[in-house]
Amino acid sequence: MKKRKLSEAFWTGATIGLIWGVAQLGLEIVLGVETFLRGLLELSTRLIPVETFGWILGVAEASAKPLALLLILALLALTSGGFAVLLVRWPRSRRWSLGILAAGTALGTFIVALGRGGSLFVSGLVAAGLTLVLVGGLAAFTADDDAPLSMQRRQLLRVLVAGGLLLSLGAAGRLLGELQARSRPRGTVDARGLPPALTPVGDFYVVSKNLSDPMVDGGTWRLRIHGRVARTLELDLATIRTRPSTRMISTLECISNDVWGPYISTGEWIGVPLRDLLLEAEPQHPVVDVILRAADGYSDSIPLSLALQPSVLLAYGLNGQTLPPEHGFPLRLVVPGIYGMKNVKWITEIELSDTDYFGYWQQRGWSDTAVVQIHSRIDVPRGGSVLPIGQDVFVGGIAFAGDRGIARVELSTDGGTTWQEVERETPLSRFSWVRWWTMWRPTVPGRYRLVVRAWDGTGALQEEQERPPLPEGATGWHRITVEVRAAA
Repeated sequence: MKKRKLSEAFWTGATIGLIWGVAQLGLEIVLGVETFLRGLLELSTRLIPVETFGWILGVAEASAKPLALLLILALLALTSGGFAVLLVRWPRSRRWSLGILAAGTALGTFIVALGRGGSLFVSGLVAAGLTLVLVGGLAAFTADDDAPLSMQRRQLLRVLVAGGLLLSLGAAGRLLGELQARSRPRGTVDARGLPPALTPVGDFYVVSKNLSDPMVDGGTWRLRIHGRVARTLELDLATIRTRPSTRMISTLECISNDVWGPYISTGEWIGVPLRDLLLEAEPQHPVVDVILRAADGYSDSIPLSLALQPSVLLAYGLNGQTLPPEHGFPLRLVVPGIYGMKNVKWITEIELSDTDYFGYWQQRGWSDTAVVQIHSRIDVPRGGSVLPIGQDVFVGGIAFAGDRGIARVELSTDGGTTWQEVERETPLSRFSWVRWWTMWRPTVPGRYRLVVRAWDGTGALQEEQERPPLPEGATGWHRITVEVRAAA
């Protein structure tokens, strides 16, 4: 067997595998169809050790998901290339190998695409199309032919492989770029450089485990409440909207947010208290957890004692608008004081359980209680800024401690040796962040280390020791370095 033929088989197979992977990526991101790619991405979050996952998340941030997908695409290409070499190297097994691959690909893709309520027609179409791309491509380009390739056929094959490779890489780059852009919060600020007290809907941070989020039909959607209840409830959106509603301003923060990070926003939510619907269903003792399941297969839970608090909402609106799809339309949970991963979006089902339930991220090593840590950051000035000597400098940022409120914020301009209390804006609610500021006039040139810390409403001081977000949420004091110079 000539090395050239095996090499051509590998690169041809790798290109076909890459095209197959990119086709799935496009179906996921553009059309929202579930494919193997989503399953592989979710499997990777289970297989990667917790410490490694936390390190990757800390280093890559919004790029973590695109990088993971890029590695998966590379793995698909290598696997497909290796399979093509086997087909050429052992032609006698070619027919049954392709048959097994076709059956497995078609069945697996169909099951995944059918997934959570997908149509039979679309699922079948996706399965047939993706199977044709992979198996048909491998069958066509690794045909059992002992005759040497003609120069024209060899050149055509190389052109097709190179063209397919370039097109696939270009499409993958564009799709992954779009995915990264969706994950990166936009930072609207006021004239002083602080985030607005109420985050515009378009700037509200979005974090999701999905490649594409579910598009739920509000007309056919139903909420089912069952489990350890006397009455099983099934409610449509119109019925829920007729119930007495509550408006609440509350800050939401992702548990993967660093102490200086952007994954925190404040909104005005409107919805019905979860308590009202649970009491209508009549919980039956014993109940430990209230489990919430979503249209994308995600699930999490909160204790019944927390679920019965009047401030816990099933929200259908944000900042005076219908809840946007990326924020959980038609219904999401909003729980002041705990991290965003437990504020389940796209809710379809609520189950009352007599056991302690571990949801999607708890199964991957994240906190089950998810209580928000005391958090403060410096937004203005930016680290590395050059400031004028002898002039007033505006220093400001935000502080947040969940439902415990912020009682005090202090700033140090000498690395933590001395501290001064700063001004705090009256928060929009007891569940929202606080914006803080002070004026500082440096009189000596040099490098300065600015540090901020806060106390919550219980009198607890923000933890100084720096810890990564995984598993309980990030801790530490935000520190930046600025340089003060005389005017030129």
